[in-house]
Amino acid sequence: MWKQKVIGKVAEAMVKKVETPPTIAPWGKSLAQARVALVTTAGVHLKEQPIFQVEEGDSSYRVIPNDVRQEDLMISHTHYDRTDADQDINCVFPIARLQELAQQGIIGSAASVHYGFMGYIPKPQKLMEEVAPEVARFLKEDQVDIVVLSPG
Repeated sequence: MWKQKVIGKVAEAMVKKVETPPTIAPWGKSLAQARVALVTTAGVHLKEQPIFQVEEGDSSYRVIPNDVRQEDLMISHTHYDRTDADQDINCVFPIARLQELAQQGIIGSAASVHYGFMGYIPKPQKLMEEVAPEVARFLKEDQVDIVVLSPG
């Protein structure tokens, strides 16, 4: 009998109406005014940049300029099936789509740069304490309103 009461209370809590969460950052722009950046954990970077040290759990990032040509990009992450992404980088880093949205006026603009990370980071302490806050600061300095996160 006690199990039924506990299960009933848990079920009741789970279906309880959820109120609108508090606003973390008020949004006062339209999408057509927004500046948008891409951040990927798919291991995307410029061919001229150092590859990610996958087995070491590399927590560094690569800066990717908005005007990059797709043929100048590569993936050095090895912990996911990259078959489709190797044929079309937009599968994991939709830079061409973002540029199209900006050209069509659907978004205000694309950020001046985007960021590539490698998603296999078994010891994320440095990422959380140093790297992510640094990239967040850069995004803020670039007046980015929206960040599209794309995993590998």
